[in-house]
Amino acid sequence: MSRSKGHIVVLGAGVTGLTSAVFLAEAGYEVTIVAAHVPGDESIEYTSPWAGAHWHTHATPDDPRACDWDVQTYEYWIDLLESERKDLNLPKAGLKVYDSYKYWDFPVQEELWWAHHVNDFRVLASHHEPIHSINARTQEGAGRIEEAVMYRAIAINVPQYLLYLQERARKSGAVVIKSRLSTATGLHAALLEAQKEADNSRGKRKVDCFVNATGLGAAKLCADQAMYPIRGQTVLVKGEAETIFTRSGSDYGAYCIPRPGTGSTILGGTKEKGVWSETPDPKVTERILKHAALNVPELMTGSDGGFEVISVQCGLRPGREGGARVEKEVVGGKRVVHAYGHAGGGYQNSIGSARLTQRLVEESLSVEAKL
Repeated sequence: MSRSKGHIVVLGAGVTGLTSAVFLAEAGYEVTIVAAHVPGDESIEYTSPWAGAHWHTHATPDDPRACDWDVQTYEYWIDLLESERKDLNLPKAGLKVYDSYKYWDFPVQEELWWAHHVNDFRVLASHHEPIHSINARTQEGAGRIEEAVMYRAIAINVPQYLLYLQERARKSGAVVIKSRLSTATGLHAALLEAQKEADNSRGKRKVDCFVNATGLGAAKLCADQAMYPIRGQTVLVKGEAETIFTRSGSDYGAYCIPRPGTGSTILGGTKEKGVWSETPDPKVTERILKHAALNVPELMTGSDGGFEVISVQCGLRPGREGGARVEKEVVGGKRVVHAYGHAGGGYQNSIGSARLTQRLVEESLSVEAKL
């Protein structure tokens, strides 16, 4: 085996931490992942498994970094799917391309900067399907689609994708340690704990750099007052939708995201800033299903004519004022690259963010740190 470029400990096994671990391990680093929760776990603290998820950019032109991350991820996933198509022996990531519809119940104000970066983008008129049929079954005064676009987007079977990332990292030598680090005594103390966990697994192997991908945990761990939760409630129903849609109303947002290969679909959803509760609100569930009934009635396959609900769940997105923190720092003499606070963009940011994280690790190790 070739000599390692250095030993990197990644804190956190969400989509940000795992994608960073994959890129670092495949670049020749010795990688140890230390996380309280790993793929397969379910906890309100573990954000990534609760995501919809699909490629739908939240970035705006005033944040070119996030725009670039999203474009990098879109292109990477398209290439990954093409590689899977050509080589049937490759492990499947759980991604699939669908027609994706974006609806507005009002004139579009936002700049669709991403239109020329996605495949098959086109503007739809009110007489096009499915807009015509949706508006036809909408009661007068209930809000109708005024503008719409369609393009090709990727939906993600989230549990499968997280396991795929974990196994891909392991294939390149990464070790995963399930352990809860204390957040009460600060980042430096947590780094020392992670070092001990790595020592127990790897032997007395120096840690050259840490990647802090702890999501909402960074609020306490780093005393980062810019962090806040964005609560999202979703409903998982039977039936795999044939398309993706997102819809923006005057006082609501709705979406439908098929989970590839599972025979199920995620319906959503909410964005409640600053709310920590993990308990679903029955009134929100009712509202989600009401909007979904207008937009995807084909999924209403229950004996009572309604949706066959599998589960209702809440997740807490790691929001951060000023955007995600992806930067290097020296903490108590230890090199750290922070990678957290991606809010609702964790999946679509993941490739671009991980590439930047890798570059920052390389920069941290390429010069003599001032310890």
